[in-house]
Amino acid sequence: MRRLIGITPEQCVFREQERITAMVRSGKVTFFHIRKPAFSEDDLRAYLRPFAPDVREKLTLHDHHALALEMGIGGVHLNRRNPQLSENLKGKRVSVSCHSIEEILQWKEKTDYCFLSPVFDSISKQGYRSGFSLSELRRLFNEGVLDDRVCALSGITFGNIPQLEAVGFTSFALLSSLWELPRAMFITHHNDRYDYVSGAAAVLEGGLRFVQLRMKDADDCEVLAAAEQLRPLCDRHAALLTVDDRIHLLETGLFDGVHVGKHDMPVAEARKITGGKFLLGATCNTAEDVIAATADGADYIGLGPFRFTGTKKNLSPILGVEGYRSILSGRGEGALPVYAIGGITPADLPALRVAGVYGVAVSGVLLTAPDVKRECERILEEVLDKQCNIQ
Repeated sequence: MRRLIGITPEQCVFREQERITAMVRSGKVTFFHIRKPAFSEDDLRAYLRPFAPDVREKLTLHDHHALALEMGIGGVHLNRRNPQLSENLKGKRVSVSCHSIEEILQWKEKTDYCFLSPVFDSISKQGYRSGFSLSELRRLFNEGVLDDRVCALSGITFGNIPQLEAVGFTSFALLSSLWELPRAMFITHHNDRYDYVSGAAAVLEGGLRFVQLRMKDADDCEVLAAAEQLRPLCDRHAALLTVDDRIHLLETGLFDGVHVGKHDMPVAEARKITGGKFLLGATCNTAEDVIAATADGADYIGLGPFRFTGTKKNLSPILGVEGYRSILSGRGEGALPVYAIGGITPADLPALRVAGVYGVAVSGVLLTAPDVKRECERILEEVLDKQCNIQ
């Protein structure tokens, strides 16, 4: 059985504990490793406090192992900072970091599982190159040196897991691929077949994991009523839920973030409210908009419109593929994710990816499709970069 193990980023990201809880309870991950090397014991205690007992049992600590007993944490991880297991922790789930076959042979009989790295080149650690070939790993599995207690680490994505399964791995540790923004966003819409909630529910069933609740003509009570239904649905699928424009609704705890349009609250002002606690998206139509939104603190950009769309009023000038190529050319490493938006269909996605977009925002095209799930699958097949090694 495939086992997926999550790892936290070293620096906290928006709604981190809530997102870990959703990933654990949804079954997206089997265990979650809490790796915060800069945290003091008090910092880590405060970080762990919001987790419910059922989630704590699925967590593993990389530091301050004594908190595993104090706070009911299920596992501890041995590494260079904490190489020894205390006698009183031997009833806990134990894992260890290994960087050679010799270390695997030393530890795999003494622990519940071992991380073997770097299996692929790491993205999060510059210059951390793969130490093993796939043919070598296949041979080691065939010889019984590696087995189901060995977990692949470094450069693991949902796209390259099948390569590792083919050589024998059944366990995979994921870092950045769990925390990066999903490549496809659904902006809520309604038609004769679906209302806002049922449409989003159908798209979540289809595999999309990013929903922006946009109800321009509704009042706050209607938006909150929809959000109260969508929040548990998104948690069940470990999906993000953001709200369009209504930044004051972040205080309800129902949303992961907010998206501000060109004529909504200025990005810099919104950033003062969201800080690092919530995701902040911004609508842009020009290269100058992109530069300004980046400087003002947006986390991602919705750039468009690609073509005419009936789901939005007062459209800005149409960009087309050439518009995206012109605006996005020459952007450096670490540039903000840019989502193409406006009348996009699956057939448009290859050209948009070549033009440099990170992902796409879609709406009506999904809910008007004869088979919503299949249309979602087509979007995901085209938008996901299976060659991207994200750890």
